[in-house]
Amino acid sequence: MAPYYSISRRLTSMADIKNMSLNGFFKSNAKSLPDVKVVVSERFTNEDGSPIEWVLHPISTKRVEEITKRNTKTTIKNGKKESVVNEENLNAELLEAVVLYPSLNDAELQDSYGVSSANELLSVMLYPGETQVLTNALQEVMAGTKANDIDELKN
Repeated sequence: MAPYYSISRRLTSMADIKNMSLNGFFKSNAKSLPDVKVVVSERFTNEDGSPIEWVLHPISTKRVEEITKRNTKTTIKNGKKESVVNEENLNAELLEAVVLYPSLNDAELQDSYGVSSANELLSVMLYPGETQVLTNALQEVMAGTKANDIDELKN
């Protein structure tokens, strides 16, 4: 999948840069990234038997950094700072922040699986391959690219 950025090799002078408008960068003019819909598993179907799409919403870099910080432990070993990231908790918390539908914090959904947290819910609700599809979708959302079906995510 091609990224939606391009690199211009044309050199720009400082005079050109001073004449460029910043309007497109203002928050009020920035376009929102779209939500991404993905079929995580064919096991979850609606009334007519069609697979149900999960909806993932992009989050800001600031929010990702906050979540990463909460899941990073810094220690000092032999006089050197060492940071260790709890990848499992990090991914679970990122998924909790990004997944809009189904609501992973819905008490009724959690009760149906006999769990009491979003992290536990994902671990019992999904099989490893399905978790990988969801994790790939998370990466697509965080990269700001679109992946709208399971086939795109597998390639």
